Amino acid sequence: MSSAASTKKTHTGAKRHKKSAGAKKHSPLFIGVLVVFLVVTLVYLVSACHFILIAHIGHHDTRFFWASGDLLVHGANPYDENAVGHMQAALGIPVTGNDVVRNPPYTLFLTIPLGFLQPWETVPVWSLMLAVCLGLSVWALRAALDEPYDHKYLWLAWGFAPAILSIEMGQTGVILLLGLALFLRFYASRPLWAGAALSLCAIKPHLFLPFGVVLLLWIATRKRWQILAGAALALAIESGIAMEFDHAVWAHYFAAMRTQGLERLHLPTFGRTLRLLVDPGAIWLEFIPAALGCAWALWYFRRNRERWDWRTYGSLLTLVSMVVAPYAWFTDQAIALPAILFALLGTKRPRRGSLTLLLVLMIAAIVERFMTETLYFPVFMWQGVAWLGWYLYATSNATAVNDAPAIAVPATRRA
Repeated sequence: MSSAASTKKTHTGAKRHKKSAGAKKHSPLFIGVLVVFLVVTLVYLVSACHFILIAHIGHHDTRFFWASGDLLVHGANPYDENAVGHMQAALGIPVTGNDVVRNPPYTLFLTIPLGFLQPWETVPVWSLMLAVCLGLSVWALRAALDEPYDHKYLWLAWGFAPAILSIEMGQTGVILLLGLALFLRFYASRPLWAGAALSLCAIKPHLFLPFGVVLLLWIATRKRWQILAGAALALAIESGIAMEFDHAVWAHYFAAMRTQGLERLHLPTFGRTLRLLVDPGAIWLEFIPAALGCAWALWYFRRNRERWDWRTYGSLLTLVSMVVAPYAWFTDQAIALPAILFALLGTKRPRRGSLTLLLVLMIAAIVERFMTETLYFPVFMWQGVAWLGWYLYATSNATAVNDAPAIAVPATRRA
């Protein structure tokens, strides 16, 4: 037998031995939790699909995007509250006030295709587009998990309540997720495209305040100007598309923002809760958690800047940014998915029991969805803290894949 053949056989035998040694029996507790999770998730997915298929546009958040898209393609002001009210009244849609998009003009390119559709067509089309965004996000995150990363738990993305609810209700959480996932996929290899992907995160920039502060500092210290150029170019193109239909779209946007009355909404955020408890008229109080988060982010980056990697250190940064955001919905928690998957599927294994605990939290999130008909439900505020707490638990005392059995966190890499 040749030396090469002998070596190959030895490696094959070692690989099989390692595989058999690594196999372990799951506890009855884990099996029970997994069964409950699968049943609850299946019921939720069926319920969400049924709702999408039968939903009237008047009871679906797609109406915001359809109305703005319809106005825009006809050269009208997409932020005109009165025009939106008349359109909804003509269709028998109950007008609740402020039923216009609140996103900047560079996001309107997403709504333009809806403007060419009939109202009854928009819900399934928009929901299908959001489902594709989730699928592309999973693909990007899988590609970001360089070997020897594991991929076996990526299917959990399809049971992550904030992402599924985003598709069900027609919200933009999974679009933000796609932008973040593409950035994590391409920031090291194709920085221009990574920057362009961040334009999707700019749909709701307030969700990424500490993240954005560190990103700008990282770009400056590493001289990754291509990322900044990609983001600027994408935002300019997206703004230009909207301005082709409405030349004064930015003026209309700023005028609408002065009359939106967002300060009256009871949002499930710590900043809004702080303001309502201390002084309802002091809007600046809402930004205290975000300011503290930015200060912590600067310290965190300074401590880890020499070994900074967006897949690891960026994960914790994303979760903190989500928790301290001054304005957020439950569906926005979809951006927590990369951090959760990186913690599970990396070259280090999370603490024992992490997967079981995660499944319990995911079950709780689905149950909360069924418990309430509104996204204002206060428990949703604590759900964001739960994802952050789980991540800290799972990544503390993590062990290398070769040293312990289980699942895990990404190894630190230099970008």
